[in-house]
Amino acid sequence: MASGSEVPIPRALSGWRLTWYTLIFEADTAAGKRFDLLLVWSIMISLLVIMMDSVQSIHEDYTDLLDAVEWFFTLLFTLEYLARIISSPSPWRYMKSFMGIIDLVSILPSFVALVIPEAYALLDVRILRLLRIFRILKMAGYVEEYQWLLISVADSRRKIGVFLSIILALVVILGTMLYVVEGPTNGFTSVPTSIYWAISTVTTVGFGDITPKTDIGRFIASVMMMFGWGILAVPTGIVSAEMIAQQALKKTLTESTTRTCHSCMTEGHSAEAKFCMHCSAKLTEYFGESPDLTPRIAFAAALIYMVNADGKIEPHEISRLVTAVRNDRELLEVATRYTKFNDAQTFLSSCKRLLDRDQCLSVLVNLYDAILANGDPLPQEIALFEKFMQEFGYDEAQFRPYFHSIAVKNNRALFGH
Repeated sequence: MASGSEVPIPRALSGWRLTWYTLIFEADTAAGKRFDLLLVWSIMISLLVIMMDSVQSIHEDYTDLLDAVEWFFTLLFTLEYLARIISSPSPWRYMKSFMGIIDLVSILPSFVALVIPEAYALLDVRILRLLRIFRILKMAGYVEEYQWLLISVADSRRKIGVFLSIILALVVILGTMLYVVEGPTNGFTSVPTSIYWAISTVTTVGFGDITPKTDIGRFIASVMMMFGWGILAVPTGIVSAEMIAQQALKKTLTESTTRTCHSCMTEGHSAEAKFCMHCSAKLTEYFGESPDLTPRIAFAAALIYMVNADGKIEPHEISRLVTAVRNDRELLEVATRYTKFNDAQTFLSSCKRLLDRDQCLSVLVNLYDAILANGDPLPQEIALFEKFMQEFGYDEAQFRPYFHSIAVKNNRALFGH
């Protein structure tokens, strides 16, 4: 987004840029899978070349060959980086993203090494780019669970912080007691050293470099060891409870119905499905009950349509969705049920009769904020937002001040790092 007063609405990709975006950024097509597989194999081979070049005997015998192969991969990754910038809907946002920085750092050392030969060792940073292998091998389950774990830990940070403060108090008190009981003659030369021993004991690590020698010291150590077994389960329970809550919400947002195909008797089709997911037979009309639309439900439903614009709901999107509705999970459940029975066009037609001008504006502002908060806007999200804006009677000129305000709100670099 531009930083001045002229902040244009992002446009949906089209033509060759859309083709490139689909090929480079998405792994759901056959061409996208082949591209990502080629990229991963290139990364792995380039890493192998770098490691082989570190072996002195191989370096001396095959210097020219290894240099040629490394420069081939450097140029290949440079072209790939430039292609990602050109085809991205928001090039600057991609360049500032984690993977964008990794892509840049993976090619810089080769060019820097022309001036500073010692920088060549930094080429090993390319191994971080192997994170993309999860997309290619369809290991979405692992990546998704990893994301759920991160979100659950983040949502549990206050409880974990309280827990860690209690543990800190415990090791300080018991470590100080061991310093008093054992003293320097038995290896407990200072309070910090005794606290170090207490931490290694409570965490059941027990390096054995310092051990209590007196009966009282061994008793205290035994109590700490027993504490350690119980303590290990606490953070696990905190995070597990949060993960259960997150998964319950995910099930609410993504679960299908008991709708059955009359041809092959396959169950589980979504309410909006037209054809069987197993045999492709046309499904009969679904006679479920859609909740009546209210302004509150409309607000939540609009966000659900947006996060599901690309056909899937990511863990971080659910987290932001919960925040947007102020953790009103009952509202999310009702709104989700509405979206299962009604497509976006039906929803928009109903909203024009239900919502006033300010309510429509509120929906648009929150939708655009969600697009920017999720990182690089997807073409599907941009297209859906443009559709919402058109149906709500707003054009780019009318919405321009809000584009700038929301862009500023999401610009974390304004106040430095």
